[in-house]
Amino acid sequence: MSTTAEASIAPLSRKRLIQITALAWFAVIGLDFFLDAGLLARFYRWDLPGFLPPLKMFQFIPFGYAAFLLWTILLVWLMTRLSITGFRAGAIFGLKVGVLLAAAGFFGQLSVFAFPASMLLLWLVANTSIFTIAGAVTGAALAAQRLRPLARRVVALVLLCLVGGIVLQNIGPNPAAKIFPGRVGIHWDKN
Repeated sequence: MSTTAEASIAPLSRKRLIQITALAWFAVIGLDFFLDAGLLARFYRWDLPGFLPPLKMFQFIPFGYAAFLLWTILLVWLMTRLSITGFRAGAIFGLKVGVLLAAAGFFGQLSVFAFPASMLLLWLVANTSIFTIAGAVTGAALAAQRLRPLARRVVALVLLCLVGGIVLQNIGPNPAAKIFPGRVGIHWDKN
């Protein structure tokens, strides 16, 4: 027996679900770069002992992207199961899920890390923003007949995020460039 919610979204092929997930994940990566490597980087205390050395952090970026992929898969799965479609509905749903999961992360991190609460709050904001954009892109994709127009908008958003993040790293008040000398703000000396 199918419920009303299940009947409102036509069954999606595996290929279409993978395309939607990849598109939302791509948007998440772009927004994360803009927020964590650009806009919010100056507020993070990179010198605290809980962080990996800068070169190791750089090498471990794929693990962060894997976490974003798992979050995106979860969101796409929830939205298809709950029949949430449309940009606005997806953004609102992503915001709600993001607030819940990011707040849970905030309280969990607050209980074990000596990082300043203000820095953990910024992570909460960044993670909530990531879920919101993933929800918006997923909702728009689920409502779209064709993904190509949405894909163009997502690529434009990611490019704007990359340019904005790079500009903030180079002319903004980002201390990472001062703390970590070397190409791309990363100290290449392994010692």
